[in-house]
Amino acid sequence: MRLKYLIIFFIGLFFFAQKTSGRTIPEIIDVGIFSGESINRFNFTVTHGRYLVCNNQHEKLLEITPFSTITFERRGNQFNIIRNDSVLFTEIDIKLQGAAFHNSFILNPSNRNLDLRGYDGDLKIDVENGSFSLVNSVPFESYVAGTVQWESGFNHHDIFYQVQAIIIRTYALRNLERHSHEGFHLCDRVHCQAYYGKSTEASIIAAVNRSRGEVVVDRNDNLLNTVYHANCGGETVNSEDLWTEALPYLRSDKDTYCTDMPGAHWQTTIKANDMRSFLQRRFGYNPTENEWKGITGFRQSSRRHFMDPGERVQLRHVREHFGLRSTYFSVLSDGENLHLTGKGYGHGVGLCQEGAMQRARHGHSREEILNFYYRNSSIIYMETKEVW
Repeated sequence: MRLKYLIIFFIGLFFFAQKTSGRTIPEIIDVGIFSGESINRFNFTVTHGRYLVCNNQHEKLLEITPFSTITFERRGNQFNIIRNDSVLFTEIDIKLQGAAFHNSFILNPSNRNLDLRGYDGDLKIDVENGSFSLVNSVPFESYVAGTVQWESGFNHHDIFYQVQAIIIRTYALRNLERHSHEGFHLCDRVHCQAYYGKSTEASIIAAVNRSRGEVVVDRNDNLLNTVYHANCGGETVNSEDLWTEALPYLRSDKDTYCTDMPGAHWQTTIKANDMRSFLQRRFGYNPTENEWKGITGFRQSSRRHFMDPGERVQLRHVREHFGLRSTYFSVLSDGENLHLTGKGYGHGVGLCQEGAMQRARHGHSREEILNFYYRNSSIIYMETKEVW
């Protein structure tokens, strides 16, 4: 690699996440897993390969072979490593390092509300804020495949899965420094992208391989902010209608392909007094009688962004407070209750997943789908930086 590109590389990953010229995709990334959960005990089981348990002096403590299980149990700021009810070691941080060509494992937390999850790659363990901190060092494309599965589900068209892989890969690279202050690149929650373990679906893995290294960029080769949502209800949203920045490729448009899909319609009921209380607490707004009639008879034939003529009540805040599926709804009042009839599922900006699914089924290409949801975009290929 030429000297100027080496210099750029060491400036930092933030620039990398914005501009692709001369850059590569990391082979391995660190993902904080079970983020936001308080875990004090879990089982670790090898499903493929073998693992070395190494302490922070890089000394080998133990080797774990397939279908072997060890238990980790927190004790204050340390934790015990347990096998067959016997404490083998007490440590403050370790790394479970894969020692075969392909290594994978299962984590089974003792928390009743958490299911076991399977992962590829390595696992770093320490204790922070009174619970385990777990970081999965995972091959980047394995991360992409797992995220496609958890963000998209099963039994979809190959072209849709390739599109989803491209935008997930792009979003991850653009946001690769989001959790750098915590010692890893991304977390596994939806604000980074849902990553709840490795993909188990052959069709998803195949689609990720077919789109391997591909990202979507603007005319200047900048990585796009490839946000997406489940269903736009027939009309997408401008970026500045939800956030602060008006991005030229995130423009509102009519999308008829999603309107007959499962996420296209919803209904719910809230108390009229709850709405009045919310308006007062959130906006300091006590509607007059005529203003209240406007709110209780609120209608949207096309998307609006405020619930009142004075543009004080942003619909995104109404959605967040009442846990609504979208901001695209109309209201009918019976006096005591407000009956909401809505369209879509999610924030409405960027790619509509159910619209993209239908477009793929109707023979649209990857480029056509991406260009509809991200205007004037193009797909480019980026090499993977080898770590060997």
